[in-house]
Amino acid sequence: MDEQVAESCKNEITIEHAVLIPAISSIKSLMPYVEAVAVVIGSCHIHSVYEDNDHIKIYLKDTRFVDILVNNGVCILGRQINVDYAAPRADKVILSNVDPIIPDSILMKLLCFYGSPESAIIHEKITTNSEYSHIVCGKRKIYMKIFPEKKIPTKINFTYQNMYFRIDVLVEPCEHDSVCESLPNNDEERIVVDVEETREVNDEDNDLHENESSVNLKPNIEDLIPKKKHLSAKQRAYHNRGKNKTNHATNMASRLKKRAKKGWYQQRYSTRATIISEQKKNKLRLAVRRHLAAKRNRKVKEQDIINNPESSGNSHSISDENEKKAIKRDSSEIGEQSYSVPSNEMPWLVPQYPLNSKELEEFLSKTKFHRLPLQVAVEFLGDNSPAAMEALKTQLYEYLKVLKDATLKARVKRILGLMDPKDKNFNNE
Repeated sequence: MDEQVAESCKNEITIEHAVLIPAISSIKSLMPYVEAVAVVIGSCHIHSVYEDNDHIKIYLKDTRFVDILVNNGVCILGRQINVDYAAPRADKVILSNVDPIIPDSILMKLLCFYGSPESAIIHEKITTNSEYSHIVCGKRKIYMKIFPEKKIPTKINFTYQNMYFRIDVLVEPCEHDSVCESLPNNDEERIVVDVEETREVNDEDNDLHENESSVNLKPNIEDLIPKKKHLSAKQRAYHNRGKNKTNHATNMASRLKKRAKKGWYQQRYSTRATIISEQKKNKLRLAVRRHLAAKRNRKVKEQDIINNPESSGNSHSISDENEKKAIKRDSSEIGEQSYSVPSNEMPWLVPQYPLNSKELEEFLSKTKFHRLPLQVAVEFLGDNSPAAMEALKTQLYEYLKVLKDATLKARVKRILGLMDPKDKNFNNE
């Protein structure tokens, strides 16, 4: 009869389906616990609930929701409370003296060297029965299966962000860990005694494993970080080529050459280079046109001499005039300075004695770079008499009134100043 009852009492849930939530003294009902669990996983996945001493035990329909509750915890009346396994599946590893700036990923990398984690790292709260239940303390825990050939030291040393840290480790095997942490109650003296006993046991373990506690796991973290490749002597010499520390001028010269090859200075001097290139092109174009004009006039002159040998003298003077006109025309097309008063308008504006308009233009063009313009005037006039020089001076005065070009006006003033040294207006200029 008893055997039949035992077989009929088999249930679809086991102790592995249960989670433990610390009981809060101010809550007299079970509904706040059920509602808090339902917020996380949904009420349809809750099987049953009952109060067990200082804990509320809630059974779930599927074991996968147990891990979800343990990893996330629950919020009851605005207080964040940790959830624990009713039947731990692995050893509980308690990490104390942990600085809050240390991320869980660093601790997970350290602990994976000793075993495989079965849960996420859970942060312990400073309290669960007050309004400060959301504040975490320097204590964390994790469930993990420790490798048989490994043993976690009681103290782990490591560096993070160029700072040295040391955390304490306590391992609670799953065979002896059947009760979750409880809230503080009236039996504080009994809890203090238990804490002192555990401290004595921990001190004995620290003495036994003194060598293991001094292990520095810094190399294990560095193995996870990619290191720089070690270069051979030839590779190092190749990378350091042209970097002689004793000669800084050589280094600067090599850097400037590299920048010039990359085109760093091309934009800076592009505008200036364009202007210079245009000027060179204009000069070359002017020289080519002058050469072609002189060549063309030379051919015409030779042809005239062959056809009319008697009038060779007259043709010579005509060809010279044509050559000068062609050169002037080519230079004016390219942008040479031209007179502001055209020759066809000059007879109505300037008296034509002793030089006509063409002779006056030739006279001014010839005195452009001549140091002694009076000699040029004598050559053009063919006479050195005071009357001829006075007539030329009058003609230049009238021409100066009409001129608008400042450069040409300065040249005429210079000629007048040389012709009349007593005139202070032109000599001062």
